Amino acid sequence: MSRETRILDAAGDLLLAFGYRKVTVDDVARRADVGKGTIYLHWSSKLELFATVLMREAAALTEAQLVRLRADPAEVQLHRTMRSLFLLVMRRPLARAFYTGDTELLGALSHDTKVAQQVRRDEEALGPPYHAALYAHGLLADDPAADPAFPYRLAATVAGFFVLERMLPTDVDLEAKADALAVTVRRSFEPAAPASPAQLAAAAPAVIDLFERISTGITHALPVEEQP
Repeated sequence: MSRETRILDAAGDLLLAFGYRKVTVDDVARRADVGKGTIYLHWSSKLELFATVLMREAAALTEAQLVRLRADPAEVQLHRTMRSLFLLVMRRPLARAFYTGDTELLGALSHDTKVAQQVRRDEEALGPPYHAALYAHGLLADDPAADPAFPYRLAATVAGFFVLERMLPTDVDLEAKADALAVTVRRSFEPAAPASPAQLAAAAPAVIDLFERISTGITHALPVEEQP
């Protein structure tokens, strides 16, 4: 394990245990068994260190989505993509904190870093070409290009499921919640007729390419790790 990985692992563990406001760079250095100065060789501030922790989490999420997309063309469908994202996020504590707006845990990380802003920009950049590709292959009911409110309608629909996990937790099984999200998205945004294997196979390459480009962009933003 490289030194950078040890530092980021330590920072992530401490963030989850105590929250951003309470953790110091000294705490991270002790946990990672490195000098405080070593951390500042790679990150200029506590904020940027923990922001990199979030960026690494975003990279892991995108790669996990790519694994699903490559394994099954049906995952390109909007309702399937949103279902998979929901499950991936809710099973990863840091991603869950970010997507549900847990400012108590994340503090300034949730809004004041270049990383948080970049993650949101990446999501916004992915949306239009992804939706256009789906519509071009008959996988959306309405043309997003002809409906300026489409991004808002979709974001409002999906965000509610994430935010409710923090604001109104329930005992409903996580898979059942993901299924409810998928049904809501499918009925609200997709054609009534099920997608054919030919449609899915035709759409898959374009969608995978989009996710790969986002993944590459996030990965390039992470620090290059030195060998231990």
